[in-house]
Amino acid sequence: MTFYTGTAPATAYEQSDRSGKLEIWDRSQKTSFMFCAQIASLEEMLKTPSGVDAPGNDEVYIDPPVFRAFILAAFDYLRHSGSLPLRRMLVGVLQTALFLDARASGEALPIPPGFNDIEEGLEDIT
Repeated sequence: MTFYTGTAPATAYEQSDRSGKLEIWDRSQKTSFMFCAQIASLEEMLKTPSGVDAPGNDEVYIDPPVFRAFILAAFDYLRHSGSLPLRRMLVGVLQTALFLDARASGEALPIPPGFNDIEEGLEDIT
């Protein structure tokens, strides 16, 4: 699947008219599916829109400002939850989200203090 910035096209005409869309990630179907499922689950838990839209056709669209706000909301939730198992489950999801956010927005989001475990290995995400 290929990840792009922006909103998903509503029609086939819009789809063909998007020659300048910015590709930010291209991963296997299974990797992409797992990431999107995890983001959807986190979105439901946080009750916050993620800015990730996977309308099909092997494409995923990310709205950079909404996605960044979502990531910050996830950090805030983890800071207050105190659940170590939840934190461990979300390390990879947040690392991938941080990678995609940096690609989509053009600059890395500073990781809040106290999240060294999420910073570790972040450079391995490509």
